[in-house]
Amino acid sequence: MKKQIIVSALVLTTLGAGLLGTQSVFADDTNRQETLVSKIAEKFKLNKTDVQAVFDANRSERRASMEAKYEERLKQLVTDKKITEAQKKLLLTKHEELEAARQADIANNVNLTREQRKAKRDAEKKSLDDWAKANNIDLRYLFGGFGIGGHGTFGMGHRGYG
Repeated sequence: MKKQIIVSALVLTTLGAGLLGTQSVFADDTNRQETLVSKIAEKFKLNKTDVQAVFDANRSERRASMEAKYEERLKQLVTDKKITEAQKKLLLTKHEELEAARQADIANNVNLTREQRKAKRDAEKKSLDDWAKANNIDLRYLFGGFGIGGHGTFGMGHRGYG
């Protein structure tokens, strides 16, 4: 029981610190997480697979919670008549599309130089700006950037685009 509490506290502390930390490419984050999982498993004589399962479950829970909050915010925007139901659907679709592309690019971004990543990010931003203009959508509503300066993904500094 004591081990579980210690491990849970370590995991939560680490995840919290990771959220407040600087941006990095996902592959670096993955390597750091694998190293941390190994260190926790070794330190507390736990099965590495079990520790990894805790990390994975926590990530899935956070993602599901964030997605639910995002959809609720979009529903409220429709209710407040700031966007239409059709725009809400477009935002949800684009949100899923960008997440899938980000996941697919994780390994590829590791092989790019800083300049190449910037050029890619700039091209993605232009494409996203064009999409938003074509659909008359304020980009601050993409990825939950409500009331935060900047444009959704790019203004919020999401990993994989930095």
